[in-house]
Amino acid sequence: MGDAMRSGGRRPQGRIGAGGFSLVELMVTVAVLAILSAVAVPSMTGLINANRLSSASSELVAAVQFARSEAVRRNVQVKLCGTADGATCTKAAAWSGWLVIDESGETPEVLRTLVAPESLQISGPANGVVFRPSGLLAAASSLTVCMPTTNPSSNQRVITINVSGSARSSSKDGKGQCA
Repeated sequence: MGDAMRSGGRRPQGRIGAGGFSLVELMVTVAVLAILSAVAVPSMTGLINANRLSSASSELVAAVQFARSEAVRRNVQVKLCGTADGATCTKAAAWSGWLVIDESGETPEVLRTLVAPESLQISGPANGVVFRPSGLLAAASSLTVCMPTTNPSSNQRVITINVSGSARSSSKDGKGQCA
């Protein structure tokens, strides 16, 4: 038998429900969490945007390096260009994605393609970046990956490709604009 039955059916005396939280304590905790969330969310948004920019620019640098190595390996001209459909090069400076393409044969061979996330704007030469069989370029070129936001303040990544074909990425403050 339980303790309540031994004591004549009465409950032991003392405070009932002493193990929980009061309504005031709970409301204070919720208020503190709301304040911390309000402070943390903008910082987290900036971090996520910065990572998206960094990731896209790294993928574009990898595409530049791939195009250069394929030009040398195949001993033909290989082009990195913007695309709208994932199959052909466009003649526009605004890129919604990019292709690495070997145009030396009768039919162009797409070596690699990538579609850019909708939140990013990519711009590059309208005719693309053409690597010679030696891996060199006729002239230096640059590509820009941008997110139209002020968070982070460095909302652009500029990829500079020098005549030797090597690429480097740098941050730029576009003041929230992508033009």
